Amino acid sequence: MTTLDFLSVLYRIIDRKVAIINLKKIPILFTILSLALLSLMIFQVNWLLTSKKLIEEQFEQKVNMAMGSTLSELNNRAYNPSELMDLQICEGETQKFYSVEKLGISPQQRQELEETLQSYMSIYGIDEKYKVQIFDSVCESGENKYCCSISTLPFCKDKNTEAMLGISFGDKLEYLFDQMLPMILSSILIFLLLASVSFIILWSLVKQKRITENNIDFFDNTAHELKTPLTNISLALNLLTKSHPEIYHDKYAQIIKSENSKLASQIDRVLYLSKIENGEFKLKSERFNLTEHIVEVVENFKLILEQKSGQINLEIPSKAVFVMGDPYHLRNVFKNLIDNAIKYCKEEPAINIKLTEGPHNIRLNFRDNGIGISPKDQEHIFEKFQRVNTGNVRMAKGFGIGLSYVKTIVELHKGLVSVESDLYKGSSFQLLIPIK
Repeated sequence: MTTLDFLSVLYRIIDRKVAIINLKKIPILFTILSLALLSLMIFQVNWLLTSKKLIEEQFEQKVNMAMGSTLSELNNRAYNPSELMDLQICEGETQKFYSVEKLGISPQQRQELEETLQSYMSIYGIDEKYKVQIFDSVCESGENKYCCSISTLPFCKDKNTEAMLGISFGDKLEYLFDQMLPMILSSILIFLLLASVSFIILWSLVKQKRITENNIDFFDNTAHELKTPLTNISLALNLLTKSHPEIYHDKYAQIIKSENSKLASQIDRVLYLSKIENGEFKLKSERFNLTEHIVEVVENFKLILEQKSGQINLEIPSKAVFVMGDPYHLRNVFKNLIDNAIKYCKEEPAINIKLTEGPHNIRLNFRDNGIGISPKDQEHIFEKFQRVNTGNVRMAKGFGIGLSYVKTIVELHKGLVSVESDLYKGSSFQLLIPIK
C-alpha cells in the first residue's frame, strides 16, 4: 500500500455520513429532541383530556336521547299526554324520593317505564348498569352518578306535580377508562417508540462522536508525521543543489522535488478538508492581485508541460485584478484544475485559461483537451473520492478529493463552480468569484 492509498483509507474512515453533522452540536440536538418529546407528551395529554370530554358529552347525549324516546313513547301511550317535557342531565347523590303511591304510579306502570327505558338504552348502545328512581326536586350535584330529570311524568295523577325520573350509574371513571383504553395505550406506545428511537439515535451519535474524534486525532498525527520526512526531503534536496549546483537541473532532482511537492500538497489538502468538515477551518481573507497568483501557478507547471510537450494559453487583463479572499487556497484551486487537465489527457496537453472581470465578480475559465467527463460522472465529480473511470485513468495518482476541495474553497469564497464537458473532447471548468 502506497502512502497516498494509506491516507485515502484514513480519510475515508473519518468521513462517514454521520460526520456530515457537526458532532459538536450533539448537546443542542439532545435539547431540541427532549423539547420535542415533551411537546409531544403535552399534546397527547391534551388530546386525551379533550377526548375524555367528548366521550362524556357523547354519553350524556345518548342518555338524553334514550330518555327522550322513552318519554315520547310513554306520552303516546297515556290517555292524557302531557306537553313536551324538559329533559336535563345532572349529577347527584342525595335526593328525596316520592313514594309510588303519592305520585299515583302503579307497579305495573313503573315496570312499563323501566322496560321501555331499557329497550332504548340498548338501542343507543348504553350497556352500563343503572338504577331508575323518581324524585321530587332537582338533583343535587355529586360525583360519579348521573340523573336524568323531566318536568312531569305521564303517570302522575296531579298534572301540576313535578316529578323527576332519575337514572344513576356506577363509577363513570370506569366507563371512561374502558372507552379511552385504546387511545391511552396507543399514545403510550407511540411515545415510547419515538423516545426509544430518539435515544438510539443520540446514543449512536455520541458513540460515533467518540470514534470520529479518535480517528481524526490519529489521522492528524499520522499526516503530520508524514509531513516531517517530506519537509526533510525538501530541505536535503535544497542543500544538495546548493552544494552541487550542477545537479540543480538534473531531471532526477527535479522529479524528486516535484513529487515531494505534490505529496506535501496532497497531505495539506486532506488536512484542510478534515478541518472544514469539523468546522475548525477559517479563510484568511485579504485583498490581493489575482492575476499575479495565476501567472505564478502557470509558471510552476511549465516544466511539467515541457516534458509532455504541452502548453498553457493564458488570457488575462493587462491591468491588475484585485479580489478579497485567501490567496493560498485559491492558488491551490488553480493548481488542482491545471493538474487534472494534465493528468487526464492522453494527448499533448493544451490548456486555455481565461480571466474576465465583471462589475461584481470575476469569471475564470479553465478549458482543456483531456478525455472529458460523461454526463453521468459530471453529477458526482465534486463529491469526495469520486474519480472519472474511463480507460486506464485509474493509473493517475491522487485521492479523488481534488474537485471536492475546489468546490469547497470556491463556495467558502461565496462563489460558484460549474463544468461543461464532452466525452473525449475535453472539459471546461468555470469559477465565479465575487470581487468583494
